[in-house]
Amino acid sequence: MTPTVVYQVHMDASQIRPLILDVRQKFPRPLWADVPEWIDRDVLLTQLMYVPNGKLIDLGGGYSPMSAVLAQLGMEVTVVDTFSSTKLYEQFSAHELCDILRSFGVKLVQADLREYDPATMFAAGSVDAIDCFGAINLFHPRRLLDRCMSVLKTGGKFVVEFSNGASLGRRLRLLTGRSTADSFQKYFVDNWHTRAWTEHDVHALAEYLKLTHHSVVGRNWSLYQSWARFPKPAARLMDEALRTMPALCNDIYLIGRK
Repeated sequence: MTPTVVYQVHMDASQIRPLILDVRQKFPRPLWADVPEWIDRDVLLTQLMYVPNGKLIDLGGGYSPMSAVLAQLGMEVTVVDTFSSTKLYEQFSAHELCDILRSFGVKLVQADLREYDPATMFAAGSVDAIDCFGAINLFHPRRLLDRCMSVLKTGGKFVVEFSNGASLGRRLRLLTGRSTADSFQKYFVDNWHTRAWTEHDVHALAEYLKLTHHSVVGRNWSLYQSWARFPKPAARLMDEALRTMPALCNDIYLIGRK
């Protein structure tokens, strides 16, 4: 399958940014973003997923303000999350976060993504958009994605974020003798197992899912946190240069249509 550019947005960032900031201020304080580029990420993802009056399934999106903003903009949004899986929930009540999301009109399903079946709530071909940001690296997703394809409309949006296992940063780590996989602490002590993807993997997934059109887009959101002491103008310059080569970016996105 030859990738086709489908990276289109239908709302201006200036319309979305104030809504993102408003939702962020209502979230529990540990979820407030203090890195401007993470606000840019929220804006971009909201732009990508917006479908006027459409239905969206947001997989693993409990922490994100995007679902609340899209619900405010008229979409029927369902967030599927365990609301219990990370140490952040030791800093605030999951009930508090859920109440906030519901107050914006978001529907919540508390479920493990490995077991979730959207067909229990949605008819075949009835969903306009499905996304998964920041979670697909944490489990084997084939069964979930097969199930999602069954409820996604023909022509529906499908957007997934991956951690790039072949990013420039990871390649440099190899040259210095360090692992590109989970750190010793995460793997050996915390029992944390993840799988990073490559651009080739993402194209292969698009072919497996039989997407009619897809693009792979690169971003480097984590660059601004991991290089916090690096001069911000230099970080932006590196980010913009790497975007032209998704295979080297920290974060890669499959943006496709069924």
